[in-house]
Amino acid sequence: MRRDDLVGRLDAYFGTLSVRGDDWRRLFDLVYPEPYWREYAEPGYEGRWNGLLVRGADEVERVAACVFPSDRVVGLLEPGTFLFSEHPIDYGDEPGFLPLARETFARMRRDGIGFYHVHAPIDQHPEVSPSRLCAAAMGVPVAEEYLPIAEGIGGGAAVIGDSDATLDELAERLAAELGPEVPVTVVRRRAGTDAAGRVAVVGGGGADREALVESLARGSQSFVTGGVFTRWAAEFLALAEERDVGVIDGTHYGTEIPPQRAMVGWFRELGLEAEFVPDGPK
Repeated sequence: MRRDDLVGRLDAYFGTLSVRGDDWRRLFDLVYPEPYWREYAEPGYEGRWNGLLVRGADEVERVAACVFPSDRVVGLLEPGTFLFSEHPIDYGDEPGFLPLARETFARMRRDGIGFYHVHAPIDQHPEVSPSRLCAAAMGVPVAEEYLPIAEGIGGGAAVIGDSDATLDELAERLAAELGPEVPVTVVRRRAGTDAAGRVAVVGGGGADREALVESLARGSQSFVTGGVFTRWAAEFLALAEERDVGVIDGTHYGTEIPPQRAMVGWFRELGLEAEFVPDGPK
């Protein structure tokens, strides 16, 4: 398939060219003190911060999907591969976001490896958002979608719905979906009950106080997310304790796996060879 045709289909599916406010500038400045990535980036990427980052070959031979791109992931790719991910840079719970090496960018250019990512457009997508797919895996019906993280596109990064399952049952269902490489942990139980009740699902690094406040306003009694065990989650955990909210952690990486697997199917429907490349959690 022609790369430009594939990029056009992805842009249309995710509304990539309409998204505003999904700004990665601060993080790029932080992880790239020497901004060598600009030598390889597509014109127009900086400012939009979504879509085609590295051009690659004119013809796409195969697609690889990942949650976080890393030097290891790119090192595994065959020439002519089109890499699709949620994020533009690597991530580990400690120390946080990480750069791609100059050598990795040089290899992408040399071997015709294209690189396309969508962050807010996938987090808010009506079909393949992490929160929606994790909720579906746990059998939690979506009653409401909320918490937009960017403008210009619809939807939100969080969903909520009622469940008659226990926290342990939800954790087991999520673990079965995410697979053995991902630890799924019941971090906090509600006082006096095993029931999950009204469940908010915020895929990715959603262990955030603001996200919990928005969820509590919608009646959340339990909260499923990632990033609970990072140093940034202290205020989130304190509020969960104060309001007696059950908490399940599936890691930032793990809760964003389902969209990538779904996109493998999307690419295959276009007649492309596609696979998911695991690389975490770290």
